[in-house]
Amino acid sequence: MDFNFDYTEKRVIMSIFFCVAFIIANLTTVKIMEIPYIHMEAPAGVLIYPLVYVLTNVLAEVYGERIAQRTIMLGLIADILFVFMTVLQIYLPSPAYYPGDPHLAFVFTQTPRILIFAYISYLIGNLVNARLTTIVNKGTTYLRAKNWLVVAFSELIDDTIMVTGCYLGLVPPIDMVIIIFSTFIISVIWITVAQPFIAKLVAWAQKDAPAVTTA
Repeated sequence: MDFNFDYTEKRVIMSIFFCVAFIIANLTTVKIMEIPYIHMEAPAGVLIYPLVYVLTNVLAEVYGERIAQRTIMLGLIADILFVFMTVLQIYLPSPAYYPGDPHLAFVFTQTPRILIFAYISYLIGNLVNARLTTIVNKGTTYLRAKNWLVVAFSELIDDTIMVTGCYLGLVPPIDMVIIIFSTFIISVIWITVAQPFIAKLVAWAQKDAPAVTTA
């Protein structure tokens, strides 16, 4: 198998991983995990969701803001299709011997409120990420540090909108702050550890790029 992908094929590959990571994050968010010893709580989706922001950042840096925006909308459309099909299969009748319906309903049933705010936070956070990435990459100094700050700031916006929208009036304000803080800290750690790989990913994507590109 030939793994020598060209400039456009690399964009397609990153777009695929972007959409898959977004769908997995929304699916696994149904699980609330507790981190031992420090008693931090956060949705399990935070384990992969930062990859969405990393790929938005790389796409905007290498291919331009317009391509990043298109990928963001593609991810949203892909997740809407996923949600539609998973909800549809819950309501399709099953034979009497099939025991899985309650478990499927628990995993795949999402309230409209959660979906609405998940998509709002996703769009706002990623569009801010794409815009700020475009701005900071007009310079030439401290690019990795500036891009780290962009991703972290965008994650904070996303986490704040998502948790506030989904849990306002349902949980005490202090618990919302704890969940936002926990999710943000995990995301920052994830992004920090990934920094060397992000630099390699950008270099890989930029290799063999045409002399003049249009986003």
